[in-house]
Amino acid sequence: MNNSKISIIALLMLLPMTASATLISSADVINDWTSGGSAIDGVTNGVWQQSGISVVGTGNHVGSLVSDFSTSGNFSFSLDTRARDDDLFGLMWGVQDLSNHYRFSWGLQRHDSGTSGWNGGGGFRIFKEVGGATTQLFSSNSTYVIGQNYNLNVTGTGSGFNVMITNTTTNSSIFNQSIADTTFTSGKVGIHEWYQGGSNVWSNFDITTVPEPSTLAIFGLGLMGLASRRFKKTLNITS
Repeated sequence: MNNSKISIIALLMLLPMTASATLISSADVINDWTSGGSAIDGVTNGVWQQSGISVVGTGNHVGSLVSDFSTSGNFSFSLDTRARDDDLFGLMWGVQDLSNHYRFSWGLQRHDSGTSGWNGGGGFRIFKEVGGATTQLFSSNSTYVIGQNYNLNVTGTGSGFNVMITNTTTNSSIFNQSIADTTFTSGKVGIHEWYQGGSNVWSNFDITTVPEPSTLAIFGLGLMGLASRRFKKTLNITS
């Protein structure tokens, strides 16, 4: 087989694994992302601001911070955070607006009930909110430890999404939960806090996207066409 064709075939085999990772600076998060009300109840208290390489909120902070870009299909959104209070924080994805999104909330003293955080007893909850109506997709009574560091990750898949939390202080896995739900297959990502006094410290924002299969197929067909033309040209020259 012609060497150029072998190279093209090898490249096509690698294409499904092609991904684009982007590390987003704290300055870009503060300057480009949109601050808004709480993902839980729409309340705002304090503001988001940059602190060195991190993002923090002021006062007894309540609010959300949503990206200036959207994801679709397969993606991964991850960041690091350190909890400094005992109320609620979490990630958002598939965000259309505050009334239409996925989110998880993690609390030590409180837990997210879907429309309020004023509920005693900590815990972890994953919600889908559609038109302001929330549906709980997962719950756990596990809580976090103030002062410890966590990596938060949401991965979008063709059949839903996966939420993974790792305690990077103790190097231990806390959650690795897959949810089969495709209500929002595209949307923005973000973070949220609910009365986190002193706020969390948020850093190392990272978004990884994987090209859609159709895009890969079109690109692959283009490469095959180029390879075919080159192969025919070689035959003409040597014949």
